[in-house]
Amino acid sequence: MFECTRRVFRITHVVLKYHLISSLMGFYRSFSKGGLPSEPLCAPPEGWEKEGEHLRMALTELGPTFIKLGQLLSKRPDIVPPPILSELQTLQGRVAPLPFEQINRSVVFPYRSISETGESSYTCRRLEDVFDNIELLASASIAQVYRAKLNEKDVAVKVLKPDIERVIEADLKLLRLLFPLGSKLLLIKGFDAHVLVDELSIMLGNELDLRLEALHIECFRRNFKDLGEVVIPRVYWEYTTDRVLVMDYLEGKIVSSHLSLDEEQARYYANLITKSFLKMVYIDGFYHADPHSGNILMLEEGKIAFLDFGAVGRLREELKLDALEVFYAFYKGDVNKALKSFMKLAGVTEKDIDIDALYADMDELIEKFQIGRYEKGQGDNLARLALKYGLPMSRSFVALERAILLVEGVCNELYPYFDIKEAMSELFSVEEQTKAEIKRGFKRLKETSLKLLRSLPEIVDRYIEGGPKFTPEKKERPYESKAPYIIAAIIASIGLLFPLCSSLGVFKLPVQFMLYVPLTALVLAALVTIVASRK
Repeated sequence: MFECTRRVFRITHVVLKYHLISSLMGFYRSFSKGGLPSEPLCAPPEGWEKEGEHLRMALTELGPTFIKLGQLLSKRPDIVPPPILSELQTLQGRVAPLPFEQINRSVVFPYRSISETGESSYTCRRLEDVFDNIELLASASIAQVYRAKLNEKDVAVKVLKPDIERVIEADLKLLRLLFPLGSKLLLIKGFDAHVLVDELSIMLGNELDLRLEALHIECFRRNFKDLGEVVIPRVYWEYTTDRVLVMDYLEGKIVSSHLSLDEEQARYYANLITKSFLKMVYIDGFYHADPHSGNILMLEEGKIAFLDFGAVGRLREELKLDALEVFYAFYKGDVNKALKSFMKLAGVTEKDIDIDALYADMDELIEKFQIGRYEKGQGDNLARLALKYGLPMSRSFVALERAILLVEGVCNELYPYFDIKEAMSELFSVEEQTKAEIKRGFKRLKETSLKLLRSLPEIVDRYIEGGPKFTPEKKERPYESKAPYIIAAIIASIGLLFPLCSSLGVFKLPVQFMLYVPLTALVLAALVTIVASRK
């Protein structure tokens, strides 16, 4: 009770300090009435930057829950206008560190010892009992990271801050009460405050269990095991708990300290960062969701490493293929394909929007992308395009757009002449794209075929029972339907596509399936043809 009361006073003090009520109410009411000046699609937002800056500073001062809230809102261009969005996208949870004594008191390692008689017992050990040469590396809103020695090996030790769970729980309770009221005062349309707080609660819950982050690291290590230029730290599971994560310490420079690089080195690292991220997204479907410059290291021997795996994104197969189609269409300069794929991602048709205006804007974006002259990043432009036409993009795609925007910002900071097309051409060959096209087409054909096979008995029964009638006296040849023969041809084609797609590497099938599937399809097609001809 007292914790909630103290937080209410603290939030009130910060809100008044940065004049958030008057500035944000004025901004959102102007925005909801269309009072803001219109701007070109690719132009940076102008005006109201001070309000966005004040909001960012207030969220940072209020601590971990509100920092994460700002990061979550930075993925929602559907409810956050561009001037505010651009400030929220710079939010990072770097805060003043707590003394080591406070951190140390909150950590306990169960240690098993075996006596001479063979009996085992457990004792509690602190950080200094396990690690040597402990020194602070970084302090974030939820955890602090230390460099230490473990059995003469350099390790990084990430430790949750004491009582952080209690603070976050109190903040979430207040947000559930205050958010619905705030959204009504600001006149934010299409905003469900309860859903946003639930999403924030899940995100924070995941980051409060460091074992989950350790699992993310293992997944990235598996995905990058064949790419030696990308290093993912190894987890020491025997020392990892829900509050402590122990992994390899990696020596390198963060991207923001790139001043010592020459132009060729900067270009190489920017290209490698882009290729590795594109692989995460469009090949693995599992990507780092917060790839800002502080989470990417440049190592010796031309390698890079990713850090801080608490926030990740996952893409289901269909969304991954559709998103790849949009970005590859940008690379190839295919406006029609980009437009169709983008509309499919949004779940709209030509009847739902002004298709001519959308085509013109898409053509403009692709033209700027092709010549490498665009003020905003590709990811940001697509998000702004969806916002302009009110397209209901999925949250997974919006989160992906934010991550792409961060990577583009990192690479542009590292190498001003960075061009994402170079990385795309190296990672996605024509052959790879052909496989993706076949895979996508085969998936759609398979879905259609399953529907057809389920309804096939009913179709055949209807054809046999309700076929064309004729009288014997007129001796007229009845009209012969082609439907059964078309069905038979589709079934046979599906069977023959299986070995073809497998040979192209689109998917792998056991050897027995290579025989049984085509044979079964041909037999079934023959039966349908026989029934139709006898009729």
